[in-house]
Amino acid sequence: MVTVTVVGIVWALLVPPWQTPDETSHYAYAEGLAENFRLPPSGAAEPPPAPPPGSTDQVIADNAVGASRGAFYPQSAPPEWNSAVWTAYRATKRARLAPSRSDRGGANSAAGNPPLYYLYADLGYFFNHGGAAFGRLYTMRLWGVLLVALNALAGWLLAGEILDRRRLPQLACGGVAGLLPMETFMGASVNPDALLVPLWTLAFWLGARVIVRGAPIRDVVAVCAVAAAAVLTKYTSYALVPAVAFCVLVGWLRRPPEQRPRALRQLALASLAFLVLFLGWVELAATSGLSAINTLAAGPGPAPFKLGQFLSYVWQFYLPRLPWMSRFRLTPDLGVYDVWVREGTGVFGWLTVSLPEWVYTAAGVIGGAIGLAVLWFVATLRSRTALWLLGFSAIALIALMVGLHVTEYRSVINAQPAVLQGRYLLPVIGLLGLAVGLVISRLPERIRPGACGAVLLLLLALQALSMSAVIKAFYL
Repeated sequence: MVTVTVVGIVWALLVPPWQTPDETSHYAYAEGLAENFRLPPSGAAEPPPAPPPGSTDQVIADNAVGASRGAFYPQSAPPEWNSAVWTAYRATKRARLAPSRSDRGGANSAAGNPPLYYLYADLGYFFNHGGAAFGRLYTMRLWGVLLVALNALAGWLLAGEILDRRRLPQLACGGVAGLLPMETFMGASVNPDALLVPLWTLAFWLGARVIVRGAPIRDVVAVCAVAAAAVLTKYTSYALVPAVAFCVLVGWLRRPPEQRPRALRQLALASLAFLVLFLGWVELAATSGLSAINTLAAGPGPAPFKLGQFLSYVWQFYLPRLPWMSRFRLTPDLGVYDVWVREGTGVFGWLTVSLPEWVYTAAGVIGGAIGLAVLWFVATLRSRTALWLLGFSAIALIALMVGLHVTEYRSVINAQPAVLQGRYLLPVIGLLGLAVGLVISRLPERIRPGACGAVLLLLLALQALSMSAVIKAFYL
């Protein structure tokens, strides 16, 4: 935990201001919520003239360091940060007589997100409320480091519940959950993914408890509440709902038959933990003119969804295109490599700072080897409990993948940019850590310590490579 926290702090302070994906928009959302205590309206609901997406205070800070200019071209136009820039920034602020932080509320790219993460981030915002915009941004980032540590802890608990509290597999799982560079990079930025990922890992742990322990009421309440919190963080988490329903059903079926009628009523009441939170958000969204489900603007004549075309798109994402298929490839190589492997391993900034290509190749080979080992272990499973746990994890993973691919497919057929990014698989990083822990648990006992140590050293080496790439892009 100490190592994860230290690495997270380094990431929070290392990356220049507003140089993580959509950080300008997420900061503006959080600032508007803190200063005005209202949700940002959608574009359609905003009466003209629409206010800017960021406050005057944020715009002055952004312009001072060239944050927006350097977002997509850090090598040719890196953000500036030196004593002269700081002096000029302070002079501009004095000339504007304390520029406003509340003259905003306009729609931006984050306006469709639920508010839970931004309420959490605002605790960091208020901690440095009297400081400059840069101070508030960095305080919010440092506040997010706690979420990275929480994800590592949740990974430890997940492995302990499924792998019988064996410390080395738990350590490996927690290490993967807390030290994968994309997780620390995103967790230490102002972005709802920082909260989304630990909520998913906690949901996997609690869901495993529900299955293994026969659906104790407090665990059912907890997993339903965590699932609701995940939905109120990002709509991607609707993918958790069928998995949570599955684990509650299995946990109920694992109870003795004579207990099931009474338990059914209790579980129905426990499920209200999800419904109350979710319906409360639906009502709030409706009164604010927002949607409780993310939608894509498809234009006046949206293209219809065609199952065969969608399956062709999915095939070409993972496998070479067959001669009779219309071209759907959106990346130079297979999407599974360019998006899931490359970006999942680490592409930083606004997807502009990459690692050496050999790192991605090695990550693909290692990931493939872990996947094959896990498939071999799964093929030998005979325990009914293990199969139920596998089904629970598979439902969550498949629902997430289907939702992501349907979203991108609809974007592509409506002539919009591709939307998939490698970080969108971070919610299942707990399952990746669990896979690594499972492999270590199946190794001969004498080599398990060395294998676990190798995993942690590999993660720290990848962290060093990632930080050096960011330093080279923004500071050298």
